Amino acid sequence: MSELLLEAMDEKSPLLDKVQKDLFNERVIYLNEDISGYTIDNIVPLIKHINVQDNKKNIKPEERKPIELHITSAGGSAYDGFSVLSEIENSITPVHTYCTGYAMSMGLPLFLAGHKRFMGKYATLLYHELRGGANGTRQEVKRLDKEYDRLQKVYDDYIINHSSVTQEVLDDHQEKVSDWYIDAKIAKKYGMYDVLI
Repeated sequence: MSELLLEAMDEKSPLLDKVQKDLFNERVIYLNEDISGYTIDNIVPLIKHINVQDNKKNIKPEERKPIELHITSAGGSAYDGFSVLSEIENSITPVHTYCTGYAMSMGLPLFLAGHKRFMGKYATLLYHELRGGANGTRQEVKRLDKEYDRLQKVYDDYIINHSSVTQEVLDDHQEKVSDWYIDAKIAKKYGMYDVLI
């Protein structure tokens, strides 16, 4: 293996830091992790920063160079995911989402949030009923169950409003307690992306 490649693989590599900075300067952001508070810390400020810079330069929304958000995520926290999703939606500078690997669970609505969505022909999206654990008193579990129902509705509504998927299709997968793996062909059928790459 070359020294350059070994240096790039080192977590604290100056070369890798430089590559990431160069990509950010080109407005390319990677979300390659489970969605958590760490995701908010790493994605939201970058989107805000680019918007602030474009606002300072008085660049019209339609003339702004888009932000490329490349998503490879198995999902994670719905609360944190909706925070990032809100930032994407509220960005005046267009955010184009890309999925060439996988966008699963909470990664799916993040991908759908893009102002323009690009999907790789070998990529996989995944929908499933929200998962979580509950413990505590009977009343605490009941309150948590009610909150899960609310979050599931927000999650389902977002998918329905950003594709041609119906609640009946989602309910069918929930009733079967099955993960719905969505390839590019199925995603095209339901209008989940704009451009196949």
